[in-house]
Amino acid sequence: MHRAPTQGIFMTDNKYSKIIEVIKKARRFVVVSHVNPEGDAVGSLLGMYLGLKGMGKEAVPYLEDQLPPLYDFLPGSKDIVHTLEGVKDIDCTIAVDCGQADRLGDNFSSFKEKGVFLNIDHHVTNDNYGDVNLVVPEASAAGEIVYDVLKAAGAEITKGIAINLYTAIHTDTGSFRYSCSTPEAFRKAGELVSAGANPWDISVKVYENYPAARFKLLGRTLSTLEFMNNGGIAVMHVTLEAIKSSGGTKDMTDGFVNYARAIEGVEVGVLFREVKNNEYKASLRSKGRIDVSGVASLFNGGGHAHAAGFSIKGTLNEVKAKVVAELEKALNEQSAGQASRLSNEGTR
Repeated sequence: MHRAPTQGIFMTDNKYSKIIEVIKKARRFVVVSHVNPEGDAVGSLLGMYLGLKGMGKEAVPYLEDQLPPLYDFLPGSKDIVHTLEGVKDIDCTIAVDCGQADRLGDNFSSFKEKGVFLNIDHHVTNDNYGDVNLVVPEASAAGEIVYDVLKAAGAEITKGIAINLYTAIHTDTGSFRYSCSTPEAFRKAGELVSAGANPWDISVKVYENYPAARFKLLGRTLSTLEFMNNGGIAVMHVTLEAIKSSGGTKDMTDGFVNYARAIEGVEVGVLFREVKNNEYKASLRSKGRIDVSGVASLFNGGGHAHAAGFSIKGTLNEVKAKVVAELEKALNEQSAGQASRLSNEGTR
């Protein structure tokens, strides 16, 4: 873990000033995002990387895990490195779209030359791990915040940056379907389109360019579907064996959990993906009745009200029982609270 921040704060008034001050003074950067990267992580990382280069800075874009092939089309993607061996004289490290420092990866945690550590994120459960923290929970995606930072720093928003940041916002809003699709998200997306991002081209490459193995794996995963809590909770799982036998990769499961949430009557969808023997990554998606980030925090995870995740150890049956029990408790408490409010209103 990174050392306790000495000047870490949540930015309020003039919220970009400290970030911009650090960026303008620094010369050599590392830009990093979380393990198992998805669209917002990759788009934000590459948008920031290209923005720094455009400002005349030296920058290294780093991901601990391999880039999902789905995002190979993003400008700058071929510059991403997966080791920091030999990287030195770094003035500043910028983490984007990562709520907890340990999610940046075990290898990254041993990197000693971080310089000033900036944390730019939108997760409400962010643990404020940077020397300077810019955490904006109301932002639809980290890509929104990176866009604001680059503009505040005076960077030119080139076509390459626009493609990356539009992809970040587009994917984290579920193609502008999720509740985080605010007027600000639409406004910034529109500006990025004006700067060169092509919505149709990006949509085809992100959503209509999957390998056949993904659909084989999806079929295997859907066959595990179970309903609990009178149909209010839908649970699926994907094993390492299923990934291997389908010819797939772990990143192909991104978005699978949404199929569980999409079922009529389901309030929470859950996907357990086997990481290794007796260890799973749990993904939670809510339709809004409960805040799944609160449930995730019980297992040292985090995320948003409608989307959260964490890692958990145990057999499949054990982890399923633990997580479902907490979700049922949250749903029951929500129902009890709603009934109480209705009762109180009836006595007025």
